[in-house]
Amino acid sequence: MDESPLPIITDTTGLGVGYRVLWRLKYLGLSIFGPAERRVDSSPRERIKWDRAMKVKAAHEAAGTQPDEQTLYTVSRLEPRRRPQ
Repeated sequence: MDESPLPIITDTTGLGVGYRVLWRLKYLGLSIFGPAERRVDSSPRERIKWDRAMKVKAAHEAAGTQPDEQTLYTVSRLEPRRRPQ
């Protein structure tokens, strides 16, 4: 299993300016005040990267376009382990 950190996707399809600013602040806060390094599937930093990729993928599906490779890679890394909400 690949344990390298997830990339921060550069595609911003469907993400508003407010969401992106708040996402960066949350990511910065987790980087400074968050828990110690964890495995990819249990890290809050990796989870917010994955959630962002899921939002971009959903926006592409709604628009009828194809997301880029980086987005699909990020989504595929944690999707099978996601707990139902």
